[in-house]
Amino acid sequence: MNILKFKSESWWTRSCGGIDVLRQAVPLIISCGSISLMNFTDRMFLMWYDPDSMTASMQGMMLFWSAVSIPIAVTAFVTTFVAQYSGSGNHNRIGAVVWQGVWLGFVMTPFLFLIEPYLIQLFVLFKHDDNLIQLERMYFDYMLWGGAATISGEAAASFFRGRGKMQIEMYNNLFCVALNIFLDYCMIFGKCGFPEWGLAGAAIATMISQWVRFIIYIVIIFIIDFKDKRYKIISGMKLNFRLIGRILYYGIQSGSYTFVDTITFTLFIMIIGGLGELERNATTIAFTMNSLTFIPLTGIGIVVTSMVGNQLGSNQPNLARRATNTAFVIGCIYTGFFAILFITVPDLLLLTFSIFSDEKEFEAIHSLTIILLRFIALYIFFDSCAFIAGSALRGAGDTTFILRVVFIVAPFLPLLCIVGINFFGLGLMWCWSVLTVIVFVYFTSFTLRFRSKKWESVRVIEKELQKGIVTIQ
Repeated sequence: MNILKFKSESWWTRSCGGIDVLRQAVPLIISCGSISLMNFTDRMFLMWYDPDSMTASMQGMMLFWSAVSIPIAVTAFVTTFVAQYSGSGNHNRIGAVVWQGVWLGFVMTPFLFLIEPYLIQLFVLFKHDDNLIQLERMYFDYMLWGGAATISGEAAASFFRGRGKMQIEMYNNLFCVALNIFLDYCMIFGKCGFPEWGLAGAAIATMISQWVRFIIYIVIIFIIDFKDKRYKIISGMKLNFRLIGRILYYGIQSGSYTFVDTITFTLFIMIIGGLGELERNATTIAFTMNSLTFIPLTGIGIVVTSMVGNQLGSNQPNLARRATNTAFVIGCIYTGFFAILFITVPDLLLLTFSIFSDEKEFEAIHSLTIILLRFIALYIFFDSCAFIAGSALRGAGDTTFILRVVFIVAPFLPLLCIVGINFFGLGLMWCWSVLTVIVFVYFTSFTLRFRSKKWESVRVIEKELQKGIVTIQ
């Protein structure tokens, strides 16, 4: 009996233990990993086509994510609502909250086009070459036409994430990533009857795949509603301003810190873009390699947000805490593996970028990129822990604390880089050193907040729908 009891309470088999977390995390790791593969392939194709196009895609994409960071954070926060409604047994509220997120996505998108001329001035501010600015703007403008699908797609995905149905997102993402890679190849190089559009082809391929992803989610949601009426999908389509208000209240807090974090990182990328062609190309490749680690890690973060929200919805904070601790272990093992690769076999990892590139031109990029990969190997452990702890806080709805930390810490990234470059003549190594320190500060702040347990009493759903007696902070 003791042996059986030990096995049932082991790290692997206990509730919210290794098997529980991995069962939901693996599909999302695969799903997010496929997005990493898409970004990697996209930039690899563009490196073969034209190194400036590769860099422009990175700069344009970062500006796009800065522009949509608040809307996406608002609609993605629907996951927390779905998880807490599901955990508390209020399934009839799920359809309504998902649709309010979808409508918010479509309403917020037009504002992106209004601010486009002002955002583009950032490229001018950081003294990018005129040719590079034209490429960056072209890529950014094409991405905007997929903005509604990207933003509302997060709300649609929340219907599955919040209920722990991660396999659906995995299959959808895998299909759309495969479509994107195929269209990339055809539209960049002019294959299979497509014209040779270069960088524009890469952006259009991404835009199309985002719309396909969103449409597939909506179709599946309606199919589920046809079989299971408890989510109230059809009746939930009507506007619910009270529920929209709750989404905006928590989502804008989440979006504000996401925006600040994203825009400061985008400024970091743009500052490096002004240092020179070698520095910006090496940084683009290094962050493309880093995405192989970080983007799949976002899958673990989504699972933590969902599981924490679900367990807090059923008023079991001990299980929410356990799920997060389990994710810490998985995340550290995962990032540790990549840290070893970045240190021991960087030449092998960079091989694909060099195949069709000019040998002399790539030699200098190669040497500098290896140094940058060592920076990544140094900070990815802290980055993973900070991200997982932050995901747990988001699952509870403890967004105010995260907002305060990010508003205080994030601006130091571009600020210290600018000071070091303009007043002390420092360069790329200084900028990457600042980035590493900033990651460590996030790690310290979020993990200490998680260990304090103050987040365990926070809820986002209506008080009358909560299980048990809860004090909202």
